[in-house]
Amino acid sequence: MIGQRLCLPAIVVLSVCPLSTGVGQTHVDGTTMAWHRTTVSSPVEEIVAEVMVEEGEEVKKGDLLAQLASRKEELEVERLDQLIAKAQFVYDATKALHEEKIESKETLLEKKSDLDQALNAREVALADVADRKILAPVSGVVVYRLKDPGEAIERVGPLFEIIDVQRLKLLFFLPVKRLASLQEGETYEVSFPEFPKAGSLQAKLIFIDPEVDPRSGLFRARFELNNEEAKIRPGVRAKLTLPEER
Repeated sequence: MIGQRLCLPAIVVLSVCPLSTGVGQTHVDGTTMAWHRTTVSSPVEEIVAEVMVEEGEEVKKGDLLAQLASRKEELEVERLDQLIAKAQFVYDATKALHEEKIESKETLLEKKSDLDQALNAREVALADVADRKILAPVSGVVVYRLKDPGEAIERVGPLFEIIDVQRLKLLFFLPVKRLASLQEGETYEVSFPEFPKAGSLQAKLIFIDPEVDPRSGLFRARFELNNEEAKIRPGVRAKLTLPEER
């Protein structure tokens, strides 16, 4: 109608799989993730006595990250060591008397039970001491240190976060027409716009999602990239190069 504006509905296009093309090639944008991201928690409720690492430090599996207060548990181990020594002496003496037909078998078994109970209690006490040594469960880089000496930590409360950047996971969402041309175990060319000096690298396809998203027609493809020289940082964009579909 003259004098009135005609309003048309806006069309929004959402691209979850950015594509660019070169001569005979297609480039797909994806994301880069650390191979492992591990939250290190405390198995017990305790006070943090000492922290051995800072954020940014590289650690190996089994390294001591923090020491929780453990004096009571250590004293319990010492007490049980003395109890075991006494129980062992009594058992050995009772065994000798039993062999001479002086002590009964029932008495010998009772002393053996006392010794075994003390040994088992010591194992529990040693485990309590070990629980207060927070060790790195994996190798990687400490990215978060969440407690300082003197602070309390709850049971299963987080203390550190460690990421493994020696390998990276690259995640891409690809159109279903690419399923036939991809094969797990094969290597493909990838690059990283934020790290142009790294050049083109080779990543191995380790997982093709058996399920296609019915709304977008895309499937997940996950690649593994060797990053031992730490050239690439987790979180940056990745570009996957594929031959152009014919």
